[in-house]
Amino acid sequence: MAISVYIDTNIIMDLLDEDRRKHSASVEKITALLNDDAELSINSDTLTTSFYLLRSQKKTTVSESLSALRKITKICNLVTVEMAQIDQALTLCEDPDTDFNDYEDALQYVCACKVNARAILSNDQGFVSPDVAVWRS
Repeated sequence: MAISVYIDTNIIMDLLDEDRRKHSASVEKITALLNDDAELSINSDTLTTSFYLLRSQKKTTVSESLSALRKITKICNLVTVEMAQIDQALTLCEDPDTDFNDYEDALQYVCACKVNARAILSNDQGFVSPDVAVWRS
C-alpha cells in the first residue's frame, strides 16, 4: 500500500522555482517519493499561494504560472478545504495549550490529518505537528 505524504507549500515553491536554495533537494525528495508510489497531497490554498508567489516574486507570466500549477496537479491529490478544516486550524491557533501560532501551518497540518498522511514534507523548521511525522528535503 502506498504511503500518503502531505506536501507543504514551501516544498511546492521549491519545485517551481529553481532559484530557491532547496530546489534540488526538494526535487530529489519528491522524485524519490513518486518512484516509491507515494500518494502526494496538497490543498487548494497551496495552489493559490503558489500562483501568487510565482507572479509576484518570480515574476512569471500568467501562462507560465498556470502551466506550473498544472504540473503540480498532475502529481498531487487535492485535499479540499472546507469550513471544518478552517475551524480546526483556527481553534488550534487560538488554543494556548498548543504550539500552533501560524494559521497556514495549522491548516496544512489539519489537511494532512484529513487524508491520514504518514508524514508532512516541509522545509519550515518551525512546522508544528504533534502526531504526524515531519520530513525535510
